[in-house]
Amino acid sequence: MNRIPTLLAPVVQNVSRSSACDKREVDRLTHLTTSVHHRLYYPTNFVPTYDYPLVVWLHSQDSSEHELDYVMNALSDQNYLAVAPRANRRCKSKRRIFKWGENVLDYAFAEDVVWECIESALDNLPVRSDRIFLAGFGHGGTIAQWIGWQSPDSVAGVVSLSGPMPSLVGSMTQWKSIKELPVLFAQRKGATICSETDLSYAMHMAHRSSLSYRFLQLRSEQDSFGEADELSTGMLAAANRFLMGIVTDSESNLCPEVSRDHLVGPFGIN
Repeated sequence: MNRIPTLLAPVVQNVSRSSACDKREVDRLTHLTTSVHHRLYYPTNFVPTYDYPLVVWLHSQDSSEHELDYVMNALSDQNYLAVAPRANRRCKSKRRIFKWGENVLDYAFAEDVVWECIESALDNLPVRSDRIFLAGFGHGGTIAQWIGWQSPDSVAGVVSLSGPMPSLVGSMTQWKSIKELPVLFAQRKGATICSETDLSYAMHMAHRSSLSYRFLQLRSEQDSFGEADELSTGMLAAANRFLMGIVTDSESNLCPEVSRDHLVGPFGIN
């Protein structure tokens, strides 16, 4: 499968600039006041006086925070500010490629860096504190769910794209509060990183615990590629509809235009 390009410089604080942004304002806000390795994304026609929803993106395995650019260009280049923290484990084969660990300490690290980025964004960027979203792809989506479960009252919603439901013991200790947290769980037919068995399990657990999950399975109308484990524009279109439904407090139709569904890539291996 495709990996994210490895020629990008290893920058600690980084911002993706849009040519339509207010360049002076973006230059002033080139990084968050945190030691966490991360990448920022500013929307097209960035308005410093407008409070934006914030998307915190947890990148896929064997990838990096630079994945954020591809994601936001397909999700929406106008609606959100976004930040992507870097995962905690460096892949042995690639110096600038990282992955999220899978034990309790790894999840705790992810939670810490996510909230450090959020707190710094609230201090330095025009962000709506009641419109903070967690989103991720593959194992990043699993961790996004887990972090949302730990602080359901501080997150407006969660998007997990091809990310199985967390299975750590004690993950749902706050299940009464979790019930009110909106979550989009999207999976592509034929995927292995989030199989139909994973989808069925998540649906069973959500029903059993009365969770506010919305489930979506996608497939390309033309099926012109067999990359079911890759992130597609259809997934991100559905995610944007889901998030904007929360932002505008309205019902959202998640069904993407499948005939236009194609790979976003290049992404990491999950």
